[in-house]
Amino acid sequence: MIRLLLILGLTTSILPAQGRFGGGRRMAARNAVMTRLHTLRTERIHQATGISPEKAKLIADRWEAFDLATLERRKEIKQLRQQTQNILMGTGSEEEKNARLRPIVERLETLQKEQQEARQRFEAEIRESLTPAQQARLIMLVDQFQKELQTALKEQRRGRE
Repeated sequence: MIRLLLILGLTTSILPAQGRFGGGRRMAARNAVMTRLHTLRTERIHQATGISPEKAKLIADRWEAFDLATLERRKEIKQLRQQTQNILMGTGSEEEKNARLRPIVERLETLQKEQQEARQRFEAEIRESLTPAQQARLIMLVDQFQKELQTALKEQRRGRE
């Protein structure tokens, strides 16, 4: 059930990013995915940690805010990695590649550091309202959630090939 919801949500979120929907439909699809993801996170946080549904919703709200706040940074990191790959696979001497890569690598390092700091702030904010046992359960949930997302993405990619 969860895997199906994740695949459905990821499909809906990836297609708009690829420009396959019109403007209004793209936004509606994105909002539907975000709503489903928020609901799923809230339910899973509540079940895993045993905290109240209201407190679970607050954590899911903060998680969503973190996702939105870091989205542009993640997009830029992805673009810079693609640029790096293109330069490395392209023509030119090692010296020319080094000169072209230097500012990209510096920017990547900066963005990755900012991303790590944002994640640490996010996690600290959430942890302060939970007991150690609830924190441990949430950590396990987040790990499981990430693995399920990765699996769903792999399955989705296989389906497109």
